[in-house]
Amino acid sequence: MLKKLCDYEKELMEMVAQGKPLSAEQLLSVRTHIGFFQHERLVHELVMILFAILTVGGIFFLIVVPEISVIALDVLFFVLLVPYVKHYYGLENGVQRLYEAYEKLEKLK
Repeated sequence: MLKKLCDYEKELMEMVAQGKPLSAEQLLSVRTHIGFFQHERLVHELVMILFAILTVGGIFFLIVVPEISVIALDVLFFVLLVPYVKHYYGLENGVQRLYEAYEKLEKLK
C-alpha cells in the first residue's frame, strides 16, 4: 500500500507542477483516494497499537513469569512491532503530503 501511496503522490505532484486546474469531479476523486489512504492508515494504527500493548503486556508478564517461552513471545511481538511502526510512519507522512498536494490543487482552481 505504501508503494501505491507514493505512486499516487507522484501523480498529484505532476498535476501540481503542470499548474492545470482540475474540475470539481477530479478534485472529488482526489479526496476519495485520500480517504482510502486515511482508512488504511487508521487500520495500521490500530494494529500497531495492539502490538504495542501486547509487547508491553508481555514485558510485564515476563516480570511475573520469567521463562524462556515468555521471552520468545516478547521478542516475537517486538519483531512484529518494529515493521508496523515503520510502515505506519510511511503511511502517516504520505497522507500528510497528499493533503498538501490536494491543497495546492485546490488553489489552482
